Amino acid sequence: MDTTLLHVTTPADWAAAQAAGGLFARPFLHLCATEQLPFVLGQHFAGRTGLLLLWIDPAGLDIRWETSEPGMAPFPHLYGTAPISAVTGYAPI
Repeated sequence: MDTTLLHVTTPADWAAAQAAGGLFARPFLHLCATEQLPFVLGQHFAGRTGLLLLWIDPAGLDIRWETSEPGMAPFPHLYGTAPISAVTGYAPI
């Protein structure tokens, strides 16, 4: 069952994605499920401000759930490109 996934980014990177027409994975883009967001923010973005949270509809995207943090449930990673239309919303964090 598909569910909305989340991606933390900067306003500049979001603007660049909009101008390019999509989010491009090189080689993949880190995503997370809602319940994983507190860990992601604390582990990878502690002390940072001015971030955006994007809501991503994974339907039709190459999403792979992979273990990236030992001892934790797998995290979703986007391979390939997500068109801007896959971003269903965004908000400042």
